[in-house]
Amino acid sequence: MADSLKQLIRLLGYLREYKPHFVAGLALVLLMSYTSGIIPVLIREAIDGGITTGDYRVAVYYAVLILLVAVLNGAFSFSGRYLLVKAAQHAVYYLRMDAFGAIQRHRMEFFDRTYSGQLISRITNDTERITRFLSFRVRMFVYSVFLIIVSLYYMARMSGTLTVVALLTIAIVVALNTTYARKVRPIYDEVRHQTGVIASISTGSIAGVKTIKALSVEESLQGKFEGENEKLYGLNVEATKITALYGNAPFLIMGVAMSAMLYYGGRAIMVGNLTVGELTAFLTYMLTMTWPLRALGFTIGDIQRSLAAASRLFDVIDSAPAEVDPPDAVELTNPRGEIEFRDVYLTYHTGKTVLRGLNLKILPGERVLITGPPGSGKSTLLKLIARFYEPEEGEVLIDGIDVRKVKTSNLRKIVAYVPQEPFIFNRSLGENIALAKPDASMEEIIRAAKIAKIHDFIALLPDGYDTVVGEKGVTLSGGQRQRIALARALLLEPKIILLDDPVSNLDAETERKLVEDLEEILEGKTAVIVSQRLSMAKLTDRVIVMSDGRVVEDGRPEELAGKGGFFSEMLGGGGWNGQ
Repeated sequence: MADSLKQLIRLLGYLREYKPHFVAGLALVLLMSYTSGIIPVLIREAIDGGITTGDYRVAVYYAVLILLVAVLNGAFSFSGRYLLVKAAQHAVYYLRMDAFGAIQRHRMEFFDRTYSGQLISRITNDTERITRFLSFRVRMFVYSVFLIIVSLYYMARMSGTLTVVALLTIAIVVALNTTYARKVRPIYDEVRHQTGVIASISTGSIAGVKTIKALSVEESLQGKFEGENEKLYGLNVEATKITALYGNAPFLIMGVAMSAMLYYGGRAIMVGNLTVGELTAFLTYMLTMTWPLRALGFTIGDIQRSLAAASRLFDVIDSAPAEVDPPDAVELTNPRGEIEFRDVYLTYHTGKTVLRGLNLKILPGERVLITGPPGSGKSTLLKLIARFYEPEEGEVLIDGIDVRKVKTSNLRKIVAYVPQEPFIFNRSLGENIALAKPDASMEEIIRAAKIAKIHDFIALLPDGYDTVVGEKGVTLSGGQRQRIALARALLLEPKIILLDDPVSNLDAETERKLVEDLEEILEGKTAVIVSQRLSMAKLTDRVIVMSDGRVVEDGRPEELAGKGGFFSEMLGGGGWNGQ
């Protein structure tokens, strides 16, 4: 309970300058409740003062008064709903921005252990639930509670006995609603989690559709999806069963209560203890409260689910570092491009240790090939330089400065990381190249494209740099995507370039051309290349072989060729001829 209240207070804080709108909206909801609550009293007066006495002027007067109250009720309803929805949308706008910003600040470890579908579900489904909570459920809760209070007040003034019947009825319905909320909340929490699992499978399947089709694993994936979908189906059926059982019970209870009131009220009228108008008002009150009482159960359950959704979003926000950079972060104004690892250890969240006391120094302007068996820590080394991960022990330094103490924006200009499979966004080619520098001029974009040897291809396209290439660059070849990524990296004129297996997905001819062009592209830069392709060794001054998180071979290609180690085996036992 205390946690829920804390989440609610924090959530209401997002209303910010729209708090007056929210409060005014709730005030109008209270007025709507009151106008709904006095209509049965007006009906009583119309019956007792006009219809039963034959004074139709009184009946017409109250009929007009009821109409005016109904119009007022509609005006309060519209205005209150509008103000609450506007305030809710405003609050969720800021909440969504905070959540998205937090996701951007999270380090790679967070994404290693979190499904992308879960994050998408939190940004979309959870925020939508919170919008509905602030705009509709809060309004429904306030309206229902206050209408019941107003109704009981006027009922008590007419008949204590019938009011006791009404109170007992309300107590039973509230107890049922509370039981319903307690039973259904954990199921809906599981539904929310399982929906995220389904979203993750769907997202991964769509993103990796080429791999899925190439390996003909559609049936296997369909089976996995079917299994998770069955879980979701079962949970929803269970929730529906509980809702059907508890959701319709209030109608039965209210029906029994109204029958009892009709019986007792009829007898009271016969002996003169109750008027026809009062009995009619009582029955109207019971009918008026039927929907609020039923809705109250759903509202209580939905409030709990909404606060659970808010809690999930706050978990994402709170677990992100408040700032990307430490307060004493510095900028490297004239970087030389020297890289050093000092006693670096790193263990992934899975428990696998990938680097074990790594010591390594790369000189400014040096081109280094990092190779070795799978899982030896090659790509991890690049990600530490780019500060995607941070070492558990030891330091990664650029020009003698720990990368953790370099401003991230400055580090991204100094160090350019090109992944094995570059991500091309569903934007124009010009926007894709200028991703890291949105304000880049067309001249800068073209210059970077020329250096990456992709300008001639773009120039031949009908729309040139305005060509939209589709999601993930589906209309581009592997070599073209690699060159777009290179142009994107080169736009910032980095001193250090990190290439993670840049030719692994290319055919032989495309690989040969890219290697030739990289000779010029990497001129004057410190280059660290991860690859097991011999073509990459041609570009490098030095080869480093890693195994089990350590450096096991280090030297010039021609030196390592005859030592009988991993690099020599890559050459097939032959000597080095600069191939």
